[in-house]
Amino acid sequence: MNAVRSVWFLILFAWIAWTPRAAAAQHELRTRVDPRVELLSAVARLAGLREFNMANSRSPYSERVEARLSTLKEHAAVATLRELHTQHGVSYDAIPSLAVHLDGLERLALLAPFEPRPERLDARWERTLTERFLVELREFAAQAEFARFIESEREFFAQVEQRLHTTLSRSRALSWFDEFFGAKPGAQYVAIAGLLCGGGNYGVGVRLPGAPEQVTPVFGCWKFDAQGLPVFDEGYLPLYIHELCHTYTNPFVDRHEPQLRAAAERIYASCASKMAPQGYGNGRTVLYESLVRACVVRCRAALEGESAEREQLESEHGRHFVWTGELARLLRQYETGREAWPNFEAFMPKVIEFFATYAERLPAAEIVAPKLVGSTPSNGAESVDPSLTELVFEFDQPMRDQSWSIVGRPEEQPKIVGKLAYDAARKRLRVPVALEPGREYRFSLNSERFAGFVSESGSKLEPVAFRFSTAAR
Repeated sequence: MNAVRSVWFLILFAWIAWTPRAAAAQHELRTRVDPRVELLSAVARLAGLREFNMANSRSPYSERVEARLSTLKEHAAVATLRELHTQHGVSYDAIPSLAVHLDGLERLALLAPFEPRPERLDARWERTLTERFLVELREFAAQAEFARFIESEREFFAQVEQRLHTTLSRSRALSWFDEFFGAKPGAQYVAIAGLLCGGGNYGVGVRLPGAPEQVTPVFGCWKFDAQGLPVFDEGYLPLYIHELCHTYTNPFVDRHEPQLRAAAERIYASCASKMAPQGYGNGRTVLYESLVRACVVRCRAALEGESAEREQLESEHGRHFVWTGELARLLRQYETGREAWPNFEAFMPKVIEFFATYAERLPAAEIVAPKLVGSTPSNGAESVDPSLTELVFEFDQPMRDQSWSIVGRPEEQPKIVGKLAYDAARKRLRVPVALEPGREYRFSLNSERFAGFVSESGSKLEPVAFRFSTAAR
């Protein structure tokens, strides 16, 4: 009798193990502190990127990092990252995006060639400057003996990793994503603790031809206990769903960008002043976030019930994603109608229609494109005094703060030697420079690809080609 029961138990166990729901539960979630993320975050911190200098990121660990790097504040890698930030908008998730595409501290080389560009490497990493930055980054890491520093922190890192794993292992989100979007065969899931990221959380990853996908969300650390260890409380579980979701949904937005573009631009124009301070600087990013946030609502509703669903909706509306409820209700049609829509790609026409209809309901955007109305030196000026220490650009309306794109070949641009800053009215931008005598300088304010100069109301500056030459001494 016992033998018969054992046989039936084995049969039942085998059947359960092969059901889709049980298979989804077999995901191995790993957690780690990633030395690549720590290095890039530290350089971003030295470069003055404010999202990597949040007050809530201060900890005994951050003080140890600062002490280690105190003599490298003016290193070429720091200056080049500042240049990438100024010219190409490298910031926020672009930093960990590059980090996870590097092959480790020993070589700090890209996992794949720049061309063709790795699918999930952030587009703000312009090739010429990025290749220069990586050379300088290797020198920076060697001078800092950063690998030795990382080794000295191994015990601390192990405690951080265990804490993050204890919290995130309670989530059933991976199973839900497999059922909702379909499984990612062979994908590797690694949750990264970003010890210098403060309140910043980033849904980055790596997808290369012929290799398993790496899903590597980075979670900021903004609360520390008396021992200097980060505290990962229950609030990280919705964040975990959110950052995982970017891996699934962003490719749908990218593939259908031409059909979504008009609606994205109109929606963004209606709420740019609310989105820009959160780090969402264009329509595509807002659509990334919109689809993710609606999916988080559906995931929490399925896994935690109505009260969690309401809590998440209130949170999303509080961040000015006021259309999240409508979009989440649309996604429920997909959940309950899989006979009609066997996969999410089949449902995307409904999502495209939703955004188009929502955009049409918005009042016409009463915005006028900003114009450059003056500059020092003037555009086309000759024999400019090479001792001039700053360029000044004047606009006809308030511009979005901390957002600009000075674009061109590095060797043709003036050397920027300090922080760019608008005046109180945000109509006059000062650019600290070091000019050379007998030089001609050429660059553009904005370009077709990079459009950091945007008015307060969300309208882009049309690209302005700019040139001037300095007098010979």
